[in-house]
Amino acid sequence: MVLKDCSRCMVYTPQGKNLSTAAVIHTKDYISLYFDIPSMQDIRMRTVVDFYDDRVGMIRAVCSLVVRRNPSFPEMPHSWMADCEILEVKDSLQRQQDIRARVKIHMGFASENHGDFYGVIENISAGGFYVKTAMPLDRNEKISFQHTFRTALRTFEAHVIRMQRIGDEYGYGCRFVGLSENAEAVIREYVYKVLREREKGRR
Repeated sequence: MVLKDCSRCMVYTPQGKNLSTAAVIHTKDYISLYFDIPSMQDIRMRTVVDFYDDRVGMIRAVCSLVVRRNPSFPEMPHSWMADCEILEVKDSLQRQQDIRARVKIHMGFASENHGDFYGVIENISAGGFYVKTAMPLDRNEKISFQHTFRTALRTFEAHVIRMQRIGDEYGYGCRFVGLSENAEAVIREYVYKVLREREKGRR
C-alpha cells in the first residue's frame, strides 16, 4: 500500500488544473476520496492526485477515479465521493517531521500585545514558520496574518515559541494554532509546490 497515514489530497483535472481538495479514507485494499463541492457529476477519469501523507510525505500519483454520489450523504458531510486506484507513483517528497520550505514572503502581521507590524517569513511548514522583523515580541505571544496560499484569503494564527536577536532585528520561530484540516492541507500543498519547483530548477 502506497499510503500510510493520509487524510487529504489535491485532485487535478485530466488537463492539469486544480479540481478540488478531497478527504481521504484508505485501508490496505482501497482508497476513497470525498469531495466538499456539490457541482460534480458521475464520471470515470484518469488523472493526477497529490496525496498529503503525514508519515510518508507528498505522493504525486496517476490515479483512476470513479466519481459517484456518496451513498452516506447527508450522514457524511460530503455529497460526492470517488473510488481511487493508484496506477503509477510519479513523484514523492519525504516528510521529515514537518518539511520546511525556504521562502521570502513579505507580510503584514497583527499582534495582540504590540499592534500591527511587518516582517519577512523566511521558512514555513504545516507546523509553523520563522519570521524576521524589527518588532520586539514576547514569548507565547499570539500573532496573525492573512494570506492567499492557493485561492482563498485566510487568516492564520500562531504563537511565538522561540526568539533570537539578529543585529537590529529579531527572528521568531512561530507555531500555528487552530489550523483547520483544510488550512493545514493548503499550507502543506504550498510547501510541497515550492520544493518541487526548486528541485526542477536544480535539474
